[in-house]
Amino acid sequence: MTHDKSARSEPRVYLIDDDPVASFLLVDLVESVNLPCKVFESAVLFLDEPLEDLEGCIVSDLRMPGMSGLELQEELHRRNINLPMIFVSAYAEVQSVVRAMRGGALDFFQKPFSSQQLIERIQDGLRIDRERAELQARNRRMGERIALLTPREKEVLQGIFEGKLTKVIAEELGISTRTAETYRQLIMQKLQAGSIAELVRIVIEAMPPGKATLSSQ
Repeated sequence: MTHDKSARSEPRVYLIDDDPVASFLLVDLVESVNLPCKVFESAVLFLDEPLEDLEGCIVSDLRMPGMSGLELQEELHRRNINLPMIFVSAYAEVQSVVRAMRGGALDFFQKPFSSQQLIERIQDGLRIDRERAELQARNRRMGERIALLTPREKEVLQGIFEGKLTKVIAEELGISTRTAETYRQLIMQKLQAGSIAELVRIVIEAMPPGKATLSSQ
């Protein structure tokens, strides 16, 4: 059963449950507040999706054949997929709840649950993922702007990022202090930074994990 009402890029609720009755009830609940959704009969089928393109929130059963909800959560971590995840289960043993929450689950609901509370948490999940996607998009834009800086501008920016004074940067690059200051102002204009603190934050957020220099940015 698939409910695919909009373009693929639109955030939606991904409902994963092997029980068709439970899936029907969840679809009815989600559609009652006009949220687009897509249903999967197993975690394995969900993993067949192009996950890097997905936006939204996952609502998953705990016990399913082939792969449990907790195993799905762990596999998504391994693939660096960070969609907010909510568990719904009739079997809410303490160990399972703790494992799910420590694994980053947004919430864990035991059946029978409050429909209103579940809807509110789903909406929280959609909001969290939207904010994450907006931040990632902003960081990509900043990364692209950094990549368009000239080699000299990148050298000056690297010096600023390392906390060096303009005079020191100028001496190391063999240019005048005034020229180094001019480069700094150009860099701040191009990256739309209002202060040195904001400039450094932009570099930190746009720089790929593990990188320490801008040489190949």
